[in-house]
Amino acid sequence: MRQEQPGSETADPAGRVEIIEEPRRLEAISTAWDQLAEKDPRAHVFQGCPWLSTWLRHYPRARPFLLVFWRDDEMTAALPLCAYDLGRGWCRMRTLRFIADNNSDYCDALSDPDHPNDLGVLWEHLTRRKDWHLLDLRYLPEGSQVATLSHAAGQRFWSLRQRLDAAPYIDLRTDWRERVPRNHRTEVLRRWRRVQEQGQVTFEIARTPEEADMMLDQLARMHIARWQGRHETSVFHFADYRRWVHDVCHELLKRDQLYLCRLSLDGRPMSMALAFLQSRRLLRYTSTFDEAYSRFGPVHLLLMAVVEDLRANNIADVHEFGRGWEAYKARWTHQAHAIERILVARVSAVGLAAFWWAGHLKPFVWNHERLGTLLREGRRRATLLLKRRS
Repeated sequence: MRQEQPGSETADPAGRVEIIEEPRRLEAISTAWDQLAEKDPRAHVFQGCPWLSTWLRHYPRARPFLLVFWRDDEMTAALPLCAYDLGRGWCRMRTLRFIADNNSDYCDALSDPDHPNDLGVLWEHLTRRKDWHLLDLRYLPEGSQVATLSHAAGQRFWSLRQRLDAAPYIDLRTDWRERVPRNHRTEVLRRWRRVQEQGQVTFEIARTPEEADMMLDQLARMHIARWQGRHETSVFHFADYRRWVHDVCHELLKRDQLYLCRLSLDGRPMSMALAFLQSRRLLRYTSTFDEAYSRFGPVHLLLMAVVEDLRANNIADVHEFGRGWEAYKARWTHQAHAIERILVARVSAVGLAAFWWAGHLKPFVWNHERLGTLLREGRRRATLLLKRRS
């Protein structure tokens, strides 16, 4: 079968499929991409053009492999993938993953509700190609169309569907005081009174680029200090990550999608959170706090302030915590969405090796928290050491 070249197009009776392998092409079609994301009710910030294009710009070694379906000049479906190669020659293994998957809470395709079958055309086009061995599609929210499409492909490939995690959320359409357990509500309100007795408590949101820069710098320093206290390396130690977060936050601020907030006592930050807004949903991306205020439960106080602000100003209907069932989240809600992983491997020796490594050996490491933490910390420290030497 003829393999398409970068940026090539393939005709379809209803439209055309385009393969994008150049980051500049994604930026060129950003308007159409944004319009599709606005139509898709399941889209998050992580599927938006600012998130994907800025990530590709700051991680140039990544090789984009995006599939887009066009009906004339209208984009109706998109699979934002990246290609990763391991090995060379006959033992080269190519894995396709979502762009920026390790830096995103959710990953998914985009689909126009008026043309639901167009995503299936993209999927069929992808599975017909011979230039990949494994699809490793992580962090899919439950109900994703990709899961249904991958099940159909299972007749021709090895496939596996795993539940990776959960994503808790709070329904903001009712008062939080009516939903959380009584003992937790009492404790949060008591600590709020205690901290107010210490001085002036302020809750602030970044409104300008200058405020965003200052608050991002504060959040990074606080995050680094918190992780150092656990003898671990914060992701904010990495300059490329901080530059990317800086740029994507500025892009989202222009679109009124940035919600960078801070809770302070007498002007000193106690707790901070970086979150994003889209379609009346707020998604908390990362948060941290100053250990000096741990006796007040600053994460819970900040969360209360955020929920009160969202309700008072009618900003969002749902507060999403993102991936992970950390203990503090369980004190606020028992509602959660499942987060899944889809593996599809080509029937070949290389595909089988990739399938077993990704589907069985990696999960073994993930399911052993200490081992996973040890490997992650070793990788981060080695990366920092190499960067310093270079």
